[in-house]
Amino acid sequence: MKRAIFPLPLFILPDGYTRLRIFEPRYLNMVKSALKENIGFVLCSFEHDTPFNISAQGCLMNIIDFDQDDNGMLLIDVCATQSVQINDVFQDEQELRYGLVSNCNTPYWYTEANNNIGEHKRLQDTLREVFTNNPELSSLYKQTYFDKLTWVAARWLELLPISIEKKQLLAFETNFDNLLSFLHTVINNEFA
Repeated sequence: MKRAIFPLPLFILPDGYTRLRIFEPRYLNMVKSALKENIGFVLCSFEHDTPFNISAQGCLMNIIDFDQDDNGMLLIDVCATQSVQINDVFQDEQELRYGLVSNCNTPYWYTEANNNIGEHKRLQDTLREVFTNNPELSSLYKQTYFDKLTWVAARWLELLPISIEKKQLLAFETNFDNLLSFLHTVINNEFA
């Protein structure tokens, strides 16, 4: 299926929410079309060394809500519904990128089999605390799954102040045990 692609210096995984500020005409048109046709768009990481600055994977995004900021700029709240593989990227006359996208099951650890919190309650509790202490983040999420370990790990990856490259490495090239070990190390150092 063909979808518009929005590359940003942002990292998001399935079930993640974010707020985007839209001001370029090409992306305003993208949002208009996505809403009119009810098809969403693909958000992916901006990569300097790839054609059209598109990463190979992204997330299909649904627009959940929209508003304007104090300057009249469009704000949209979006939710990542699924991971997609991006191929055959091209640009239209407005330089809006499009590609053929297909479902993919990455990150590979993002499965029901890995959802038992078990010994990882500290990751769950500290993430819940971050949401409680950050009303803007908390209000953005229409659904939360603090009882699912993969959801908790994915949100931590999105929120941690580390490079997008490191986030991609941890999400797509590291096994789940190593990811959890990394998260515990960071959380234990920051929330001790």
